Amino acid sequence: MATYLEFIQQNEERDGVRFSWNVWPSSRLEATRMVVPLACLLTPLKERPDLPPVQYEPVLCSRPTCKAILNPLCQVDYRAKLWACNFCFQRNQFPPAYAGISEVNQPAELMPQFSTIEYVIQRGAPSPLIFLFTWAKASS
Repeated sequence: MATYLEFIQQNEERDGVRFSWNVWPSSRLEATRMVVPLACLLTPLKERPDLPPVQYEPVLCSRPTCKAILNPLCQVDYRAKLWACNFCFQRNQFPPAYAGISEVNQPAELMPQFSTIEYVIQRGAPSPLIFLFTWAKASS
């Protein structure tokens, strides 16, 4: 069994993400007692030799105001071929290409070891990469 530090380093190596804290505060009181701000360091375009870019479109949430992408944290009903968005809880149908989906036949999006995926989108003209970084000042 790996140590907690090894677990954190493994996840950082896999996804290119490092947080200042490894546990989110579970209450407002805990959040106010944090001496180091909650922050995240992200490595965009991190090379993933174990997972080449997938050559198909991402599966999006159908709610017009959400459009989150299918990921390992979504709840999936394999019998009904439905998935629940983990951001807005909208129940969505899988596209026809996912007709063979099952607990043993999962796409990369649902496998926990592939928490970061690069999609190659075939439609439209190529556009420059866009990165959105947000910053929020903690209230004192």
